[in-house]
Amino acid sequence: MKKLKPIYIDSIEANHIYINDVAENTDKRIEYKIGNSWFEFQKIKTRKAVLNDSLFLRYMNNRIVRYSGDFCRDFIVVKFNYDAEYRIESTEEKVTKHDLRKMFYKNGVNYTFEKKNRKGEIVERIPVHFKMLMRSTGKAKDGECVFIRDSLHHKAINFLTMGLYDLMDEQSKNDPEKVFKLVELSAYQTLTTATAKGYIQIPLENILVVKDEEVFTNEMNAAIVKIEDKVYFKPEYELDFDSPRLENIINKKGFTFDEKKANEQNLKLITEKTKDALKENGFRINGKYPGEHKLIEYTKKECVTTRVSNAKIKNILWDGMGLIDENVFPQNMNGFIYCRSHFFKSCLFRGNIQKFFKDYCKEHNLDYGTYITEADMFGRKLRLKDIKVIITDKSLKWLDKFDNMMGGTKKKAYKYYYNYMKRFDDFFSIVKTAHPSHWGDLQLMAYQMDNSVPTTDKEVLGRITECGVNFCNDLKNSDTAYLEYLNKTSNDFNINELLIELVKWNPNFAKTEFFRTKKSKDISDFVKDCKEGRLPQVGDNLTIMDNPISLLMKAVGDKKFLDEGCFGLMEDGVQCYTPRFKDGERMAAFRSPHNSPNNIIHLYNVYPEKLIKYFPNIGKNVVVFNAIKTDTQARLSGHDCDSDFVYVTNQQDLADLARRAYTEYPTIVNDVDENGANNYHFTLEDYAEMDNQIADAQESIGTSTDTAQLALSYYYDGGMESRELEDCFIILSVIGQISIDLAKKCFDIDVVKEINRIRNLSCMKQNRIPQFFASNKKSRNNKVFEGKKVVSMNCPMDIMAEIIEENVIKYADRESHLPLRDFWNHSVIAKGNRYKKDKFVEGVRSYNKYDKWLEKHEVEMSKETFFSLKNRNMTQFLAKVSKELDQETIMQLVIYATDDNNSDVRATILNFLFKLHKDEFMNCFIKNGQNQSETLAQNA
Repeated sequence: MKKLKPIYIDSIEANHIYINDVAENTDKRIEYKIGNSWFEFQKIKTRKAVLNDSLFLRYMNNRIVRYSGDFCRDFIVVKFNYDAEYRIESTEEKVTKHDLRKMFYKNGVNYTFEKKNRKGEIVERIPVHFKMLMRSTGKAKDGECVFIRDSLHHKAINFLTMGLYDLMDEQSKNDPEKVFKLVELSAYQTLTTATAKGYIQIPLENILVVKDEEVFTNEMNAAIVKIEDKVYFKPEYELDFDSPRLENIINKKGFTFDEKKANEQNLKLITEKTKDALKENGFRINGKYPGEHKLIEYTKKECVTTRVSNAKIKNILWDGMGLIDENVFPQNMNGFIYCRSHFFKSCLFRGNIQKFFKDYCKEHNLDYGTYITEADMFGRKLRLKDIKVIITDKSLKWLDKFDNMMGGTKKKAYKYYYNYMKRFDDFFSIVKTAHPSHWGDLQLMAYQMDNSVPTTDKEVLGRITECGVNFCNDLKNSDTAYLEYLNKTSNDFNINELLIELVKWNPNFAKTEFFRTKKSKDISDFVKDCKEGRLPQVGDNLTIMDNPISLLMKAVGDKKFLDEGCFGLMEDGVQCYTPRFKDGERMAAFRSPHNSPNNIIHLYNVYPEKLIKYFPNIGKNVVVFNAIKTDTQARLSGHDCDSDFVYVTNQQDLADLARRAYTEYPTIVNDVDENGANNYHFTLEDYAEMDNQIADAQESIGTSTDTAQLALSYYYDGGMESRELEDCFIILSVIGQISIDLAKKCFDIDVVKEINRIRNLSCMKQNRIPQFFASNKKSRNNKVFEGKKVVSMNCPMDIMAEIIEENVIKYADRESHLPLRDFWNHSVIAKGNRYKKDKFVEGVRSYNKYDKWLEKHEVEMSKETFFSLKNRNMTQFLAKVSKELDQETIMQLVIYATDDNNSDVRATILNFLFKLHKDEFMNCFIKNGQNQSETLAQNA
């Protein structure tokens, strides 16, 4: 299928929309507040968002209008990041972001587009009314929502929800008190909006659905986290409401509790004898009021950790994964395809499914041509030879959630789903496939991983840093190594390819100040990254797959499917299979989010004959875990197999530390129950309330990880002895899991309050911040820890940063730098076309301005949105500037770009000249060490 071009839409802060509405209804000056400063409000500030190729966009494509540059006025993104704080003259007003969400969900958004002429003058205003469509999946934690033109809302929402929206609406009108699973509906309705790398058509008749399997370990050590009601006491002054003295006190202020007295003496009646009633009427209660001090008992729900030695830890086999036969696996994909469709998501790993079925039938004297599977939960029986894909029930997100609305039974619900998928030709979007690291055999770690390894031994940590230190020193000492680095990190937006080609054109170009300055900055940035935890190791991110042979055995009805004969059990780790590493190697594995040594897993790589035979093409970016009678899912923070991945390395010290972590730090078991309170009325007010709670909770994902890193650092700095700090990072690991799941589940714990409780424990109230943590927060979020002392602690990450600082050479051999003008080809220097040159430079400055804004706000966007907007910026620039530049004008632009006064646009000008006019650009420089006289003579 031909790729569908994305659409670009306006992205607006809700507080700006609200303040603009206020401004349009008054002639007075309005100011709005940012931080502690006030600014005059002039107009709504908009940015751009993007909707990429997806099943949803393809459905809507004939119903929407695309304008120049694929801009679309049928959608807007509304962001609920800030309160609306404004003032009219001296009167200050404030509407919270929660109230803004409730208001705009209920009433919709009125937004006016402005059409401008070439001079930038407004020639037309186009008002559009928008209705809330869906919470944006890419940046749910920022509270972003997609709104749609009201006339398109009904078609769009029913496509997203498979018609469940209308069914809920009808049932709600018949019974306004009825509650619905809106959390799940909102979470899964966006599956068809995922950006597609491609599409695959798989008839449901060829998809076998099997029930997933719960399996348990033998008894083992575990740290079980659950909720308890903790009893607390707080001092409180209890009023004696029967005391005549209290009546006299309030009488003097014109109030009474006595209705008769109120009528007779013209006093205001306070109907309730409560403190709140008194406070509402302006009374400030103190010890002069009749009463007594008491300790009042109350309870709070808190997480507690219990360590046991006899836990049987659960895995859910094949959760979120499936298998796809080699004959239908797309040729341009690798290892697996992560597929999404209507209330469906599954990571399908490629394998010889049909070959297994044929071999199994032959070994068990069964007729492959006629063999039929047992009836599944929907009453279906499939012939083995017709099966192209195998999934488990966990991939069907409507199952057990909306069955009652889709027919009332699983069989009827499947029929409803089957008919809906047929309407859209059984298409699934492919949103992810396997790809190797662009670092070659290396992959970068993260500081959360580095700082969790259970040691402060400088010798051991020194060996762990060796790969990064050697990499940095090679870059400093060798231009060849640096050119390889440029090749690995090249993309459409940097000048890496340009530098590589110029050095090929003339090796002496590597001696220019331009080249050396870029090299120096790149190396400095890489060293900084290493010191902040992004250390290279031999390894990669590998996508997790569970026991596929066992799944195939269950598919054919083998009752002994758990005895697949591929893996054994280990006391100090888990067996796995990945072609990325050799048979017999030991590895360390980490998953993100990662919070503690309890989340590190120790792996033994084995090469089972059956896996090699039936899954020969899974590639080097997949790892098959033995999830039968092991603790892999709990160990790795509740991973599943719907494209979750682990960072795996065979670095010897990390493998040894992984074994230590696995044996000495008990696996964390999340025993925090769902409370079932995820049912809401089918009203826009309830939708807003739900999304407010989800947006607040999602912020806790990063907060829990950050707090865990502080607890870890204090734990190591204190000699790895504090059980209280250990409990902190164990609980925070569970809080991180819960925070992620809150987008589709509800739990009986307030994650924000629980994180704050842990932060306020005496062991955590330290006035110190580890150096690596402060550096990371400064470089990523520009955060400064005011009132805190940033120190280098005796924790793994700070120790490694010091080792890197000590061992990376401070400077390479000094060489004199050659001026870039020495490489100009003087034979093509001429006047050129000044108008085209100036227009090109003007376009570059405009391009740079927006590109810098994107870089600054990258953390606020999904990766897909960020690169889509960068690509659009580049495409628009290339469309505006003249593609008909002559050699002389290109030379003039090169001279302009290399002038010291134009360093702000240098890289962009050179890069785009290189991309647009490569031959003419290269001809601006002398080749292969030729001198100017030779060049002039050749061109005479």
